[in-house]
Amino acid sequence: MAAFHDAPVFRCTDRPVLQRFCRRYGIADDGPKRRVIDRVARAFSALPYENLTKIIKREGVVGSRSAMRLPDEVLTDHLRWGTGGTCFSLTAAIIAVYGALGIEARPLLADRHYGVDTHCGLIVPHGEQMLLVDPGYLLFVPTPLPSIAISSVALGYTTIELRPIEDGRIELATVVKGSRKVRLTYKRKAVDAEAFVRAWIDSFTWEMMTYPVLNRCTAGEHFYLQGTLLSVRTAKKTVRTVLDPLERTAYIERSMGISRDIVLKAWGVINHGAA
Repeated sequence: MAAFHDAPVFRCTDRPVLQRFCRRYGIADDGPKRRVIDRVARAFSALPYENLTKIIKREGVVGSRSAMRLPDEVLTDHLRWGTGGTCFSLTAAIIAVYGALGIEARPLLADRHYGVDTHCGLIVPHGEQMLLVDPGYLLFVPTPLPSIAISSVALGYTTIELRPIEDGRIELATVVKGSRKVRLTYKRKAVDAEAFVRAWIDSFTWEMMTYPVLNRCTAGEHFYLQGTLLSVRTAKKTVRTVLDPLERTAYIERSMGISRDIVLKAWGVINHGAA
């Protein structure tokens, strides 16, 4: 574990920031291991999935590698601005927090319909199980990776199913009112830092770098904003609304908890910058 967590992409080096983050969310390493695993995962549910910080960072640096927001930056920005990140920065950050607490965690890459290695999550060994956490897909309940039987977890607005398939990979599907839809497919084997960084760098070329994407679940409601379209899902219904620019800024600040300054800065890049 030591060599893996020594990779800069998976390491917290700012101890005061890490301590502030842990104090805010009641994380301590003095309890049973499973309790610590659960508390760290639950803490990350407060970090929204958002690409605003990714768009801003990419505009201000030369090269995608320099635009990667490493764990110290993700935690610092969250404490200051209420921001989060996209799947790669969130996964790297949660792995770093686990590592700082002495818990092994490793990244998994996943395929989506638009490409190979376009998503990621992480696994945490516990006893004879491998527990999956996926902050990019809002799976903050550590869930056993299945070998034969399906694993499932109810999130309120949907149920997530993990199903092993013939080639050894794991499908993630959502089930809403009996309707099942495959969303992505994980490789079962964890990857090293080099492969993870390579996939992360590739993500800066995606179309989603040209418009806002935000995703958060709280109190059984799922909020998803893509461009100007807001979808709010509960177990009973989905309500879709088109937001004008002022409504969108106010909504992100109010419902996602992200500073207005960050939202306006991202709009400036999207409307007038490289995005």
